[in-house]
Amino acid sequence: MNQVVYVSRGGNTKKIAETIATAINASVSSVEQMQSLADVDILLVGISLYAGDIDKKMKNFLREIKPTQVKKVVVFGTSATGKTGLDIVKQIMEPNGISVADEEFYCKGSFLLANRGRPNDEDLEAAKAFVQQVVTK
Repeated sequence: MNQVVYVSRGGNTKKIAETIATAINASVSSVEQMQSLADVDILLVGISLYAGDIDKKMKNFLREIKPTQVKKVVVFGTSATGKTGLDIVKQIMEPNGISVADEEFYCKGSFLLANRGRPNDEDLEAAKAFVQQVVTK
């Protein structure tokens, strides 16, 4: 079983999360609504950077995950600047014995006047292709 969890303040990462979940027939929820994790093969974690860091709620959620709950984590998200949070997620998860994939999906996200209209249809198609490749490995 695969599951998608995300944090999205502006709606960009939510859009990618819903697209990814639909592409692989996985459940999807925001970190605030996430109820429980059990027997998850791949947890797809949607994040964005805010002032150079990932959201505090997501950090706390990730810290609570046990290796008995999740086999592997894959990171995706949006960013106005092009920077990603993969290293931050690895720093949280790997010391707890949870594998984090080196592959990640990121696309530009709109923020104020930057990157208007992103993620767009092309970004959503790229997200689908990425997740389908990741889950069939």
